[in-house]
Amino acid sequence: MKSIAVWTFALMAVTVFTVLANPVKVTDIEDNKGGIYAAVELEEGGKFFHDRDYTITHIPEEFLGLTQVSTSADCPGGQDYKLTFKIDRPVYVYTAWDSRHTLPEERGQDPKDWFTDAYTDTGKTLFLDAPHAPTEYFIYKSNEPFEGTVELLGIDEVIGDPVIMWTIFVEEGVLPVNPEGNLTTTWGQIKSR
Repeated sequence: MKSIAVWTFALMAVTVFTVLANPVKVTDIEDNKGGIYAAVELEEGGKFFHDRDYTITHIPEEFLGLTQVSTSADCPGGQDYKLTFKIDRPVYVYTAWDSRHTLPEERGQDPKDWFTDAYTDTGKTLFLDAPHAPTEYFIYKSNEPFEGTVELLGIDEVIGDPVIMWTIFVEEGVLPVNPEGNLTTTWGQIKSR
């Protein structure tokens, strides 16, 4: 019995270290409006937008090192907007929105309420920073992990401004487990033999 426990612990430790050492791979980032994107590491003092020298700061510690889908400073928006990208494992998607503008859940969404139903405010923030004036961004998290391809749909751009001010990053998620294959069931089957 002890050897099974030791092997189980060793396997879990190797899995955790492998995941931590290998950030989520994001590829094929594109939208339907010709926007430009880049997959980078989310790091304190890194670039907020891939095409400006603005920095990203005050990142909550648990998000450091995650994969960021870096947008351009002039990221297109609108309710007809659609962004997709591929991921190499299930992920939760985080979106950080400019606090100077109407909250995303209070804007128009197409289809209606897709963002409101699928994302929750984490109560955490990060900042767009120097050489820009420090600007707080509210962080939202997807309620469920995505698998294979992530699709973000239309949301109104800022009134009078044709762009949406945001950044996106992803964290490895865990898909719901089939109860027939979960650890408790498997352990029960091993013990009954």
